[in-house]
Amino acid sequence: MGCAISQDAGTSTQSKGKPTASVQPQQTKPVSQPLPEEESDDEPEQVEFNEGLLKKWMELEKDIQLLESKGVGRRYGVKAEEIHQLQMEIKTCDDKFRQLEAQTRKEYQDVVDLGKNTSVKQMMSQMQYDEQMAKEKQEYMDALNKQEVANKELSAKKKRLEQLLLEQEAGQGDIDDLKALVNEQDKLLKSIFNNKYGSDAEYKLESELDMLTERQQRILVAKYKWHNARVLLHHATNQLAFSVKRWGDVARIPPGNMNNLYQASAETRNNLIAASQNITSAQRYLNTIKFPYCTPQEMQTLNTAIANIFSDMRDANRHQHAMACFATTHRRAAALVQWFDQVINGTIMTDINTANKAVDAKKRELRAERIKLIKEKIKISQGTDVTTEYNAQIGSSDFQDDPDAELARLVEADAVSMAGDLSQSLPESKEDGAAAPTPLPAGELAPPPTSDDLFGNIEELKKQHEEELVQLEKAQKVNKARADQDLQDKLARRRNRRRKIQQQESEANALMSQ
Repeated sequence: MGCAISQDAGTSTQSKGKPTASVQPQQTKPVSQPLPEEESDDEPEQVEFNEGLLKKWMELEKDIQLLESKGVGRRYGVKAEEIHQLQMEIKTCDDKFRQLEAQTRKEYQDVVDLGKNTSVKQMMSQMQYDEQMAKEKQEYMDALNKQEVANKELSAKKKRLEQLLLEQEAGQGDIDDLKALVNEQDKLLKSIFNNKYGSDAEYKLESELDMLTERQQRILVAKYKWHNARVLLHHATNQLAFSVKRWGDVARIPPGNMNNLYQASAETRNNLIAASQNITSAQRYLNTIKFPYCTPQEMQTLNTAIANIFSDMRDANRHQHAMACFATTHRRAAALVQWFDQVINGTIMTDINTANKAVDAKKRELRAERIKLIKEKIKISQGTDVTTEYNAQIGSSDFQDDPDAELARLVEADAVSMAGDLSQSLPESKEDGAAAPTPLPAGELAPPPTSDDLFGNIEELKKQHEEELVQLEKAQKVNKARADQDLQDKLARRRNRRRKIQQQESEANALMSQ
């Protein structure tokens, strides 16, 4: 076989170092928890209507807008979703690894038993015995390889989960700040407008802003996920290119040079594992999107080839068959990156620009209406006009998510090989790496996902908003008093942002406590 068989080979090697967060497999129940009780509609606090009141509201508005524009709540929610999914995957991977570990121990014991069984050895010719021993050793090596592949996958998922938990914890401060600011502003508005809306226009503008903001948030979440997934896919494509090159080197290593043969094959395997995990992570980011390339079936074919790589390295036909699989996956991954670029640049970025302009314009309208109403109340109270102006317009476009600011965590291949030493021991190759696949013409790429696939049913949001306005207008026509009551009942809409923040905080606390 060219390598010694250790009695402890079936036992996985755990990473060293003191962990900073627990990443053991957790229960798989949903992490959503009941929302905290809504604050009761007590009598609003009394405020003094003066210029200081207006300035206080303006400062709160600026601080809230700054945190919201940085995507504090959005990133928090995306992480909570990925943490929950990773916890379920780790449980599955851990069960699989334990099964493979048991199988490896069995195969190792078969090798040991055959070596000790003198009666069987006496019944066989030396050639038969050697063939049987080679077969048992190969089965052990295949089982050990599958175990190592599963262990690498499990370790990568645990590492990613640990990173996410730490990031959630680090982001808790911003979430707390946003929650406190929103609550303070909400109380202030309740005091200013006596627990009601200041005008019908204020209610309509806020309702319209809620709808536009929900649409914007869906698109921004999609952008964040697609950018991260694209980074993972680009990295996977490079790893596949290296794997194809290194697998080609394997065919040029003399059969008797088992050390170099195993080194090059192991390096090929580890890059393939990393590429497979990066593609899988990209799919996790976009679990509602069906990839047209590198489908689950194609990835299963690749993973099967990875598991058999130490058998394939010995046979020319099997080596060639595996090469076809690796090269095909490389081409498909490159096409997938092309497809991602088309979706991101052709659809998502266009929709983001439109959504940002609509939200910024509606925020300005709502802000202007509230400032006007507050100024009117100050004038009634003090008899003088207020000249203070809101002089810090923070728009969505001022704080666009930087895709490089918080990138997906890449799975890197383990440094196994002799690197340059191995290359120097081989005949010269015409290429240093696998040639980049020829890009597909735009017309031959798979069609992009629909808007519903990307962002959910946004038209339903618009329909719901229109129905609410129709109901309000009907109430106003029937009875003004009823309309006033309807406005007061709908005051809870002003708490939308607070409820969302509380939901995210509740989910994060549940994840941290597991």
